[in-house]
Amino acid sequence: MAEKKIKNELDTDYAVIGIATPAKEYKLCYHLNRLLVCDFNKVRDLIFESTDRTRSSQFSVFKGISENGQTEYWVYANKNAGEVLLPEAGNFDFLLRVSGYTEEGFLKNMLEEIRQLPEVLLTTEIPLKKIKNKERLVYVEETTSRKPVIKRHDL
Repeated sequence: MAEKKIKNELDTDYAVIGIATPAKEYKLCYHLNRLLVCDFNKVRDLIFESTDRTRSSQFSVFKGISENGQTEYWVYANKNAGEVLLPEAGNFDFLLRVSGYTEEGFLKNMLEEIRQLPEVLLTTEIPLKKIKNKERLVYVEETTSRKPVIKRHDL
């Protein structure tokens, strides 16, 4: 009988760009909105508890989708209250996760354009093989399923 194995691998069909800037998250997203022609919206924050459950870390997250709907952008605050989302990218204030792009040279052109944004000090692609905690960049959106309200009238 054939042996079955369960794979627990994360989807790595995306690129991660580190952005160092003193700008606030809303200001960075404003500039990225104009540059990438998408509309970033704040979504639920990422919250991580320490192993001893004495404290938790919270990181802001923004999501944007390109006009054609093919490319998805996620902006993560990498630092908050002395904590870092990805320690291996600790010199960056924000992380931009890009998935769904297909054109060759897309990332290179985008990096050049991000470098031209006001207040951006440094930006570079972070190779996925150097990221030890890829699971920290997995964001599961909550879907609200509303059950229909059934009103019962007694006659």
